[in-house]
Amino acid sequence: MIEFLQKIPINGIVKGICVFAKENAGPISTGAVALGIFTTFLLAAKAGSEAKDDCEEMKEELEVDELTLGEKFKASWKRFIPAVFMMLLTISCLVYTTNRMMKRYAALSAAYTMTENYLREYTESTKAIAGPKKEQAIRDEANIKQAQKTPVNDRGIIETGHGDDLFFDAVITTRYFRSSLEQVKNVEKELAGIYNAEDELKLDEYTYRLGLGTRSSIGNYIGWRKTGKYDETSKFGLYYTSGIADTGEPYIIISQGANRLTDLTR
Repeated sequence: MIEFLQKIPINGIVKGICVFAKENAGPISTGAVALGIFTTFLLAAKAGSEAKDDCEEMKEELEVDELTLGEKFKASWKRFIPAVFMMLLTISCLVYTTNRMMKRYAALSAAYTMTENYLREYTESTKAIAGPKKEQAIRDEANIKQAQKTPVNDRGIIETGHGDDLFFDAVITTRYFRSSLEQVKNVEKELAGIYNAEDELKLDEYTYRLGLGTRSSIGNYIGWRKTGKYDETSKFGLYYTSGIADTGEPYIIISQGANRLTDLTR
């Protein structure tokens, strides 16, 4: 038995557990918070029932009809220790989860800001060197290559229920979806209306209105914002490129126009 235990790679198992916990810290902490809230509720309900019995016993001992607040506390406070402990533990997990999410959002926002600055400088340099028409051809080629790296069969197609034409979202999701050009254009007009009215547009609005996904927390922090300049970025617009998918079906690639995704919290 001892020889068998010695053969077990304890260090490897511990290291594997640590790696798993680190890689899945977010879901684990979120699950811990949910479990903590549920457990706290059960413990509090159990403690309340037991505390009521303790108060009844003290009434009989003191031969009184009602207990004072201090007497009730003295009779039952110990019953609530497990519930209070679990509540504090849950709050700790919640604080940890919130801090982790905020750090993640900050890192993603910083990454998007860097990408935004790079793309803006790249576009301006390309236009200056090659001219607007060649810049458009370069952008078309880049969008087609991005779509080609994402085969239809590997990602599947999102059915939005708004048409049968095939589209590829090169803005954020890199997903294929079915809709109609009329529907997409209408969504673009709606998004432009929000952009003009509020001077910014959240990424959530884009994905939700196109039918690419539900609203998310991070979608409120990233989006498009007016720069204050009266140039091509003062209006919201999408860029369209046509191509042929790996299945042989024609499709339209949707990418960002002159506006670039940016961190809306700054």
